[in-house]
Amino acid sequence: MEKIIGKIAATEKAPTTIDFFYFWTDKQRILNPFDVIKVEHIDNSITFGVIEEISHITDSDSYLSNYISSDFGDVTAATNMQRIGMNFVKAKVVCNNKNIYTPVLDGSKVYLANSNEVLEALGLDKIENPLPCGYIEMYRDEDKITLPVHFNSQFLIGPDGAHLNISGISGLAVKTSYSMFLLKAIQVKYLEQTTSRLSRLR
Repeated sequence: MEKIIGKIAATEKAPTTIDFFYFWTDKQRILNPFDVIKVEHIDNSITFGVIEEISHITDSDSYLSNYISSDFGDVTAATNMQRIGMNFVKAKVVCNNKNIYTPVLDGSKVYLANSNEVLEALGLDKIENPLPCGYIEMYRDEDKITLPVHFNSQFLIGPDGAHLNISGISGLAVKTSYSMFLLKAIQVKYLEQTTSRLSRLR
C-alpha cells in the first residue's frame, strides 16, 4: 500500500521548478537525505525526487520569541503552549516516468517510492551485463527497503573499461576490502560466463 507522507508546497518565494520541488510533512516523520520519493503529476505521470534538505519551521517570528516564551532564557521553563510546527523538505527532480518535466503542482501528493520505483528513479533497472557492487538501504522501520546495486561489467573491465575511484577514510581498510569484493565479483561473473559457454558447446 502506498504511503502518503506530505503534499507539494509551491509559494511565491519558493516555487517548484523543473529541477527542484518542496513539500511539507509531519514533524514526526523520519526521512533522510538521498531518500527517493515520488509525486503525482499531470497526465497520470509520476515525478521522482531525491531528498536534499530537511528543515523544521514553526509559527515563531524570530529566535527572540522562542527565548522570551521560555521565561526569558530559562531552559527548564515549561511553555504554556506548543508552537505549530512542520518539516519542510527540498527534493531534486531525477526523472518522470513519462518524460514530463514541467514543475510539479501545488498540493500534489508525495509518497514513499517502493523498491521497483527506486530502481527506476535511479536508473538501476536497466543495467546491462550486471555485476554486483553493493546495496542501498532506504527509509526506516516498517518502510525500510534494501536494494542490490550493479555495475555494467563491461564498463569496469575489458575494452570498454572506465576509471574507477574508491574513496574513504584512510587506515580503515574499507577501500581495500571493497576492491577485493569487486575483484571477487569479477571472478564469479567470469566463471559463470565460462561455465555457460562450455555447457552450450557440449
